[in-house]
Amino acid sequence: MAKSSRPRPLSRTEWTIMQLCWKLGRATARQVHDASDGSRDYRTVKTLLDRMAAKGFLRIEKLGRLSLFVPAVSRQRAVSEVVTDFVDAVLERSVTPLYLHLAERDDLSPEEITFFRRQLEADKEES
Repeated sequence: MAKSSRPRPLSRTEWTIMQLCWKLGRATARQVHDASDGSRDYRTVKTLLDRMAAKGFLRIEKLGRLSLFVPAVSRQRAVSEVVTDFVDAVLERSVTPLYLHLAERDDLSPEEITFFRRQLEADKEES
């Protein structure tokens, strides 16, 4: 990520663009724009990509005159940092409200439910 230990967080729109970047792997601004839902014009997408590079989430590789945008951080790491910040700042370092929220969701897949059960069982065994 950025040189500082705490980069500025991504906005909701930047997260949408970042998801495309992870999916594409390495892409020009035009390719990211074309892969998007079309709700933003090309210049907006290019500005977002440049801003995300400045924040350290993307790096820019030059290929002749083309700029290729490449994820500089994995999806897992970015999500982990956001969740950690949320738990620390909003939930006062307690994960219980997060677990309760997830348990009450009705859109969890069977695989996700199995995963949570295994995690809870593993946590019990470690205690």
